[in-house]
Amino acid sequence: MVARVDPELTADRYGNAGLAVLATPALVGLFEQAAMRALDGVLAEGEGSVGSVVEIAHLAPTPAGAEVTVRARLTEVDGRQVWFELEAEDERETVARGRHSRGIVEWAKFERLLARKRP
Repeated sequence: MVARVDPELTADRYGNAGLAVLATPALVGLFEQAAMRALDGVLAEGEGSVGSVVEIAHLAPTPAGAEVTVRARLTEVDGRQVWFELEAEDERETVARGRHSRGIVEWAKFERLLARKRP
């Protein structure tokens, strides 16, 4: 998955004033999107996934306006838990590595759990 580092993905937007580089929280969001895309067409009807673990090392800055390529490679399936190896690169170097886990959920059951928490 390729994304351009637009202003909404910068550290400045996340509160680090004046820093026009890819923000770590935005990078986490891109990794989650890549993992969800990797599951497209794999899950059964009525199923989805929710993030449960994210571990990354943000190794190098990527300036605003640059493109970043984000990959999530499925490495393990443990029941309803799936694990991904993560990597992000800009035009010059690897900018992040890590791993991510998603839980496979039945949306109807998930909604019932949420309903119990709503006021």
